[in-house]
Amino acid sequence: MKRILLFITISIVVLSCGKKEEQFEQPKPKTTNVKVEPIILKNIDDSYTVPGIAEAWGDIIVPAEVSGQVSVIYKGEGDIVAKDEPILKINTVNLQANLNSAKVQLDNDYKEYVRQANLYKQKSISQKQFDASKRAYELSKVAYQLALDEFNKGIVKSPVSGIIDDIIPSVGEFINIGTDIARLIDQSKLKIYVNIPERYVKYLKENQEIDVYLADIGSDKNIKKGIVGFISVVADSQTLTHKARIDIAPDEDIRPGRITRVDIIRQSYNNAIVIDLYSIIDKNGKKVVFVNNNGIAEERPVVIEAMIGDKAVIKSGLKAGDELVISGQQFLENNSHINII
Repeated sequence: MKRILLFITISIVVLSCGKKEEQFEQPKPKTTNVKVEPIILKNIDDSYTVPGIAEAWGDIIVPAEVSGQVSVIYKGEGDIVAKDEPILKINTVNLQANLNSAKVQLDNDYKEYVRQANLYKQKSISQKQFDASKRAYELSKVAYQLALDEFNKGIVKSPVSGIIDDIIPSVGEFINIGTDIARLIDQSKLKIYVNIPERYVKYLKENQEIDVYLADIGSDKNIKKGIVGFISVVADSQTLTHKARIDIAPDEDIRPGRITRVDIIRQSYNNAIVIDLYSIIDKNGKKVVFVNNNGIAEERPVVIEAMIGDKAVIKSGLKAGDELVISGQQFLENNSHINII
């Protein structure tokens, strides 16, 4: 009987010990799935964007300098013209008559001047007579040149190289002095005027290269290079902005009238640690990130030097080669176990 009781007692003790061991068994640590990205040094520009409208380098209205009827139109809309190339001809019968008369007078005065010069050499006439013939000849030359210039105005020529945007009169139409003849667009260069806030003018210098691109929504940022050609000294009293002109080369995409964007670089960061803002967590008033330390999430406080769009330039707290947690960091604590996916 005593043996039976002893066996039962030992069995109860053994079973009790087994239950206690099961009760104090340590649970497995929780593991969080995360994504990481190695830190590499990058270059990034902190820029300010201002809008502007592209304009042709020259937009010129060509007026008529003589009156008359349009007899010939040499160029049409969209045609390319060179400097001094004829655009249109005005019928100038009266001017032709004046030119012919001036030419006859010039020839006569020249012959008389030559005759008087020979007589003067022979001392057959006085100095006064010779000077009078010379003066008459000089005046005839001036009168002929004026008549020729006036006649030549009947052929309207392009003052610059460019594109004909509009021919205003029609053949047979009578026009007066000052009537608009044509509109010329000089596209040898393009210019973009922008208004720069006072606090950003210090980042802009004449002859500085600058990025220009179309402002079309959804389009790729097809960057063109422009040059700062002018910055106003005095700010506008109403807007407190400075007017600046950006010059760019002719371009198929950026045409006169198109809305553009101009990026003004305030500061460039070279070989900097640049991370996505969403990888940073606000924790007790501090900015922290998590890095992978052999499968353990290590919490790192960081100091942000600049925020550029959705990026942050890190002043301290990270170094090149660190594996930054970029997904799942919101579920982590310091020394959490992580599984990189």
